[in-house]
Amino acid sequence: MMWSPHDEAGPGRDRLSVAAHLHVLLRRKVGRVTDTEWMAVNADYALEIVRFARERAREDAIPELLDWADRLELLTLEAAAEPAPRKPL
Repeated sequence: MMWSPHDEAGPGRDRLSVAAHLHVLLRRKVGRVTDTEWMAVNADYALEIVRFARERAREDAIPELLDWADRLELLTLEAAAEPAPRKPL
């Protein structure tokens, strides 16, 4: 069974929460709209948003963006390090 960002206790629940918070910050502070659910399940997209958030945090002096970008990066890298779930034959 594949995890969905809507699962009650799925492994990405924290990633979805952090992605949602970062999405709101980026929209309110810099006018950038992101895809929260895709950020929670796609590591490449999440890490690109982390890079963008850090860049804008430094340019616009928004330390809150750095904090949430760090959280998302940590959760994304932890998820990437977990072994992939085994599929039945």
